[in-house]
Amino acid sequence: LSAQFSAQRGFTHGVASGEPGADRVLLWTRYAAGQDTPLRWRVMEADANRRVVAEGQATASPTRDFCCKAQVSGLEPGRWYYYRFTAPDGSESDEGRTRTLPAGPTSRFRMAVFSCSNMGFGWFNAYAHAAADGDFDCALHLGDYFYEYGPGTYPSNEETQSGRVLFPAHEIVSLADYRMRYATYRRDPDLRRLHQLFPMIAGWDDHESTNDSWEGGAQNHQRESEGEWSVRKAAAIKAYREWMPVSDDDWAAYEVGGLATLFRLET
Repeated sequence: LSAQFSAQRGFTHGVASGEPGADRVLLWTRYAAGQDTPLRWRVMEADANRRVVAEGQATASPTRDFCCKAQVSGLEPGRWYYYRFTAPDGSESDEGRTRTLPAGPTSRFRMAVFSCSNMGFGWFNAYAHAAADGDFDCALHLGDYFYEYGPGTYPSNEETQSGRVLFPAHEIVSLADYRMRYATYRRDPDLRRLHQLFPMIAGWDDHESTNDSWEGGAQNHQRESEGEWSVRKAAAIKAYREWMPVSDDDWAAYEVGGLATLFRLET
């Protein structure tokens, strides 16, 4: 499977959206090629006519592991939209769906909230059930989107669910390791479907880098064998911002009309 990751070309991991605002949203996809590739994106009204309301171009580059993000503005508040990416050869991504945040007086806003998603312990049924239910405005992931351990650590070999195979087959430390772990998780069909249907507001916790991390190190980082902590932390942050539908800002605020404000923390 690890060889398949490097051999895949074209749209490899579906679509996703995030960073919703009253008039904006961020779109994500991945398009693997041998060089920088310009992708056209378009946003359409969520009806049978699919009228295009915004369009533009973004680049999938090997410097960002071929992950591509587009900032879209000029949308209407509290509305569903469809979107799609198109490659120069005419091939198209999955069609995604997203939603802007409401503006003004807001009496109700529902989120599907997730955290601590460890592939080895089992199947991502919670993602599947949420996508099937569908009666919410956005997904909120509180962090530990994945776990950094190698096979047999957490979960142990006895606890690991059959068929839940991790790549790379060791604890992730380098940028290439972090990228491959995201690629592994994002192949899960239930997680892919959730990202396709709903915008996600995502923040990180410790396992996006490694267990019990802090400014100067981490419980699960051994400098003698794993190098400088600052290098590993930078790799974790870079891969996170490549593979997740998030901005490169350290923190963000999301205004849910007059009802609430959500803050994505920098810690």
